Amino acid sequence: MSAGMGTEPQKWPNALLEEVACPLCGPSRTRTLFVARDRLLGGPGAFPVTRCLCCGMVYLNPRPTAGALGAYYPDVYYPLKEEPDPTALAIARGLCTRVAGWVERADASNPSVLDIGCGTGLFLREARERGWTVEGIELSASAAAYARERFGLPVRQGTLAQTTLPNGAFDVITMWHVLEHLPDPLATLRQVQGALRPGGLLLLAVPNVASLEARLFGRRWYSLDAPRHLYHFSPATVEAALRRAGLRPERIVHSAGTAGLVYSLMGDLTGVSLKLRRRPLSAPAYRRAARALSLPAAPLCALAARAGRGGALEIYAINPD
Repeated sequence: MSAGMGTEPQKWPNALLEEVACPLCGPSRTRTLFVARDRLLGGPGAFPVTRCLCCGMVYLNPRPTAGALGAYYPDVYYPLKEEPDPTALAIARGLCTRVAGWVERADASNPSVLDIGCGTGLFLREARERGWTVEGIELSASAAAYARERFGLPVRQGTLAQTTLPNGAFDVITMWHVLEHLPDPLATLRQVQGALRPGGLLLLAVPNVASLEARLFGRRWYSLDAPRHLYHFSPATVEAALRRAGLRPERIVHSAGTAGLVYSLMGDLTGVSLKLRRRPLSAPAYRRAARALSLPAAPLCALAARAGRGGALEIYAINPD
């Protein structure tokens, strides 16, 4: 969803900001790269994106307090449809295929799977159809209710920090574009490590701040998603976070997906439309333009992925025996 697609106006409170330390280094010197705004939903505020001069971690500082941040997640952020979106369904099935590859190699029968930030439960539904034991955690009350009522899935509403997980209870834990949203990613990863059985798999995905598209667009990069994305990981910083949490990174895959590049361009087109026409692109025009841009974007994103500069990272990490 984009602000350029005719979203309903939101009532935004004034954002309360807090200073935070680097999650990897603690208090350290930082440099402000630029100031980002909420290009997705049009919320108020300006959010400095800073880089730690010690470890290279990129994060918002200052950022909205926990109480203020909830306003940046209105229901429009979680589109609920009677029939699943084909793109979202394809992503869920692709994630299932990735997990299935590990399940086969690990010779794990009837694996137990926890999806943190499970949204409306599409991945869990696909995993259950494979015979896996599934469970989900989702912050959005409406999305969690949809997963329970529409698909009959065991989904708990809330945050991982509010949830007690049994030690060594899960063979697989997935976090698909979740870690960048969390106020304390290192504490989350430590909780995940405790909940995984020895030899279990964490499969997570995050946008890549060291990507070609991030370099090209800077503060206009779609995957900044300020202020909802509090942290921006590179291959080096996500590996460092995993190791500090007691997990062993096994593989990092650079995604060749076009969404980050296409929607960064669409944000620019929406801005041009507002300046020249004094109104955003209509929803049909937005969709047509995005489809047209995805064709030339595909080979460029594939080249970037092969060069180790893909727009997103998929990380496989093991809980050591």
